[in-house]
Amino acid sequence: MRQRKWHKALLYLGPSKIHGIGCFSGTGIKKGEFVRVWSPEDSRWVPLKKAHASPHKKLFQRFGIRTTGGYWAPIDFLRISVGWYMNHSATPNLQSDDGDVTYYALRDIEPGEEVTIDYRRMDDVHDNLSRDEVLPGRQRKRSTGMALKRRPSGPPASDRPQARQPSRDALPGHD
Repeated sequence: MRQRKWHKALLYLGPSKIHGIGCFSGTGIKKGEFVRVWSPEDSRWVPLKKAHASPHKKLFQRFGIRTTGGYWAPIDFLRISVGWYMNHSATPNLQSDDGDVTYYALRDIEPGEEVTIDYRRMDDVHDNLSRDEVLPGRQRKRSTGMALKRRPSGPPASDRPQARQPSRDALPGHD
């Protein structure tokens, strides 16, 4: 595999034509360049039992990235990397090749273009496109079983950078 170049992309939030708020590139990004969209310092892995016992259960279910045994979620849903705002596309312009926080451009991305990922590639088991819950007025849709490379399940591997676990996790409201 060839060595990829890191792109110091300026990413910003703005109104999305896809859904609500989106993440946009402030500069041009060349195909194959790595783009940092997440900060490991603002994410944590929360075991399923703890997330579902939390008063913030609905936040984990609606916005967390579901994996086997738990969720990846922002530390406290207040400080959030722009990557948490990336919308889904069946034809994304970013993709991860480590199933984690490292994304690269699948094609050239123009300044002002929304950066997107394929939510179905985030976990081997759980469908992060239709989410972990049944939304009001909707039936849960099952995927048709495409075999896709997705984010590894469970807590991070010891050889990957791990999200910092601040002491505020123990404070009320930060279950």
